[in-house]
Amino acid sequence: MSLPEESDLVLVSGRTIQTDWIVGIAMMVVSASNAIAYYMILSTIYKDKELFRMVSYKFMFFLGIFDVCQCFPHFVTGIFTVNQSVFYPGLAKAMGVIATPCYVTFTLLTIFLSFNRFIQLSSPTLEMFFFGGKRWMVGFILNGARFQHSEFQIWIMIASFVWLLFVSALSSPWATIRYIPDWYSWDYDDKPPYSWLVQRIEMCIEIGGIFISAFFYLLIIHKLLKTKKQYLISKSYNAEIKVLIQATVITVYCTVLNVLWHNYTWMLPQHLWSYTALNFMWICNSAVHPIIFFIVNKAIRHKIGTKRSATGGGGAVSMFDHKRMEKGTHTAHTIVSPRF
Repeated sequence: MSLPEESDLVLVSGRTIQTDWIVGIAMMVVSASNAIAYYMILSTIYKDKELFRMVSYKFMFFLGIFDVCQCFPHFVTGIFTVNQSVFYPGLAKAMGVIATPCYVTFTLLTIFLSFNRFIQLSSPTLEMFFFGGKRWMVGFILNGARFQHSEFQIWIMIASFVWLLFVSALSSPWATIRYIPDWYSWDYDDKPPYSWLVQRIEMCIEIGGIFISAFFYLLIIHKLLKTKKQYLISKSYNAEIKVLIQATVITVYCTVLNVLWHNYTWMLPQHLWSYTALNFMWICNSAVHPIIFFIVNKAIRHKIGTKRSATGGGGAVSMFDHKRMEKGTHTAHTIVSPRF
C-alpha cells in the first residue's frame, strides 16, 4: 500500500482525537480477541494426537502460527494510534519486520495446503512422492518430541526460509515497512533504496499465490463432483465439502484483501477511512480461520465447550487414505475417522 504524503493529511476529513482513541482501542481489542480465539483452536488441534498426525492439519497448525503472530504487531499499532506516535522509529520498523513476513508466509502455506489437499484427493502415487516417504524427513523437533509422519517438514522449511528472507530484508537499512498512526495504516518507506523491490516481491507472492490456491480448490471442486459416487460412505463426501467450505471462505477473503491492498487506488477513494478499512481487513484476517473452524467443525465446538471423555466420539475428518479394496481392482477412497 502507498499512502499519500503526511503533509497531505490536512486534506483528509474525519480524523480527530476521539477517532484516534476509538480506532486504536478497536485495533487492540480485535487483535487480542483474535489471538485468544486462535490459541484455543491451535491448542485443540495440537493436543489431538489422532488429528495432528495428518499432514493437512499440520499445515493448518503452522499456517495458524504465522497468522496468530501478526496479532502482536497489530495490538502494538493500536497503542501507536491512541498516542499518535510510534515512540521510536526502530520500534515501528520492528513491528513491520514481524507482521509482513508472517503474512507472506501465511499466504505461501495456503498454497502448500491447497496443493496438499488436491494431491491427496487425486493420486496416491503423487501423494507418496510429495508428502510421504523418508525423502522428506528432516528431523524437525517441536517441544522435544519428534513429529510422527514428518514428511511435510520440507514444506515448512521452505516457508520458513521465505519468512527468514523477508525478515532479513525488512530488518536491513535498505527496506522498511512501517505503521503510520496519522493514516491508521501501513506503508513502505520509499527512502530506503530497495523498499520498492521488497514490496513488489510481496505483491507477487500474495496476489499470485492466492490465485494459485483458488486454482487448486477449483480442481478439488471438479474432482469432488466427478467422483462423488465413488466414496464408500456419504459422510466422507460431506466432511470433505465442509473442509472445502473452510478453504473457500479463507481463499476468497485473502483474495479480496490482497487485491485491494496492493491495488486499492483502482477501486477505492484515497481517503483515511479506506486505508483504515483495509488495515482492519488485515487485522481481521486472523479471525477468519478460528471463526470458520468453529462454525464448520462440530468436534472443535464440542472440544472447546466441554471436556470430552476418553471414549467420546466426534465428527469425521475428511482425510483420505488411498487403499485398494480387498475385492476388485479399482482404487477407493477410505475415510480415516479420528476422534476429531
